Amino acid sequence: MSDTRYKLEAAGFNLLMGLFKAMGRERASAVGGWLFRTVGPHISRHKKALASMARVMPELSEAEREAALSLMWDNLGRTAGEYPHLGSFTSIGPDPDIEVEGRDVLERFAEEGKAAIFVSGHFANWELMPLAVAQAGVEGAEVYRAPNNAAVDAWITRARQTHIMQRQVPKGPSGARELVKCVRSGVSLCMLADQKMNDGIASTFFGLPAMSPAAPATMSLRYDVPIVPVTFERVRGTKFRIRFWPPLDYAKTGDMHADIAAVTAKVNGFLEDWIRQRPGMWLWLHNRWKK
Repeated sequence: MSDTRYKLEAAGFNLLMGLFKAMGRERASAVGGWLFRTVGPHISRHKKALASMARVMPELSEAEREAALSLMWDNLGRTAGEYPHLGSFTSIGPDPDIEVEGRDVLERFAEEGKAAIFVSGHFANWELMPLAVAQAGVEGAEVYRAPNNAAVDAWITRARQTHIMQRQVPKGPSGARELVKCVRSGVSLCMLADQKMNDGIASTFFGLPAMSPAAPATMSLRYDVPIVPVTFERVRGTKFRIRFWPPLDYAKTGDMHADIAAVTAKVNGFLEDWIRQRPGMWLWLHNRWKK
């Protein structure tokens, strides 16, 4: 992408975020949902998402797949509209925006001060998963894949650092070193593990070959840090439900590569189960599988 195009993209992003901020949270979420739900089905990525869904969930009818993707577009647009308002969400208090199930799992790590690896996917407004972790009193770091546009990346990173978690760790070699420092000092990690990682590990997802992130399994096995699976859904409007499940159970065999593969398969299986239950809550736009 040319420098001019990057600048235009950043300008458009800043304009959109400014408009969403001026609208207030509820209206911005609703308008974003309407906008993406209206425009999304007419772009090429929609057809690719439909093809992916048909490939891995053939039991769904065409109408059911379209309905799920309509919900996906609505959710994606709402998530975009909610970015300028991340600081207004709460998972605590008498009337929280985020209903937390499995709070005892969270509180255990907060009380003990031990690190955990909270693993989820691009569900609902995925930015709010680490928010719930932080508001429970767990010291954490958010692992993220930086957008290609540096200006957009800087805006999103500032928003996360201001309203969610100060520690933002980019994926990559430099980030890997920071992750080790975190877990060794009792700092938990929040990771989304549903995207294709060409430099990851070969695994399966929905029964198909899929290069998958190896970091959750690798960090867990090497540093004895439990993996806590997390599911997340939008209940209505700007209300959410998040669930922290008991840590994944696995056995070490002494063969590190085989163990990483086995734990990665468990993570993928967990994510797959939730996507099958709530297909409209997942972001189907990733090129997750080889053709």
